[in-house]
Amino acid sequence: MLTAQSQCPFKAFATARLAAQGWQPAEAGLTPSQRGQLLHAVLHAVWSGPPDGIHTHAELLSKHDQEAFVAGHVRRVFAQELRPHLRERMPRRYLELEGLRLTWLVTEWLNYEAVRVPFEVADTEVKRTVQVAGLTFDLRLDRIDRLNDGTELVIDYKSGDVSPSEWDLPRPDDVQLPLYAGFAIDQNEVLSGLVFAKVRTGEMKFAGYIGDAAGTLFPGLKGTNPLVKRPFGAEQLVAWRECIEQLAKDFLAGRAEVEPREAPKTCERCGLQVLCRIQEHQAQLKAEDDSEGEENGDE
Repeated sequence: MLTAQSQCPFKAFATARLAAQGWQPAEAGLTPSQRGQLLHAVLHAVWSGPPDGIHTHAELLSKHDQEAFVAGHVRRVFAQELRPHLRERMPRRYLELEGLRLTWLVTEWLNYEAVRVPFEVADTEVKRTVQVAGLTFDLRLDRIDRLNDGTELVIDYKSGDVSPSEWDLPRPDDVQLPLYAGFAIDQNEVLSGLVFAKVRTGEMKFAGYIGDAAGTLFPGLKGTNPLVKRPFGAEQLVAWRECIEQLAKDFLAGRAEVEPREAPKTCERCGLQVLCRIQEHQAQLKAEDDSEGEENGDE
């Protein structure tokens, strides 16, 4: 809801107050959302600790056959998370191939994390309830790592194309991770930063802001690496908190203007044009401009 308020106040009003939803295209197989949920479930199982999972860098290195280790978790997740109607509707061979794809994807990610500076996973699927300007949010953080200097790193798994630029002020395109970092971390803990974990074949990487990436994340990172060039600072967290609190206040105050953050790009990803009628409004403005131009030309 806060992200929608930043993207376009009317979108927040329509989705949060009217429960409006955009049209979702039909899929022959698993949808991107379903694939993402299965990926999250497997990574949660992997890093959930004993008896079946692991929770430290040292335990990861001790797994000599990581693919077999991951495959076992994929089989259990498919058995537990795939609803019966999905399993019955889709060919068995298709689900087998999806399982293999997910196994290779997560194994590639673990190989990427294996070269990190030693760390431990403090918690996964962390549930927190927070208050923001009078609004209550039930949050679930994908993962919190404790780094070698004792600080904590907030991690959010993403399989799509995402960028930390989505958090840029004054109107962030996504406030999820800044909300987690700014409001859900225990005050007794020191926050090192926040990152997307981009789990994509051939493009495995962390993207975000961290205080000392070369010292706490990957050894030997060059100064040209974005994680090093743009270190995390407390002033960023303060600015995000102020922005998020203002978004919550705007929502409570009833701000619901049709004011997309970046038209037409924001509108292309919305799916609620039938409600806000922005396309008709823009066509009307264009027609009025054309009419004024013709009148001025006649004069």
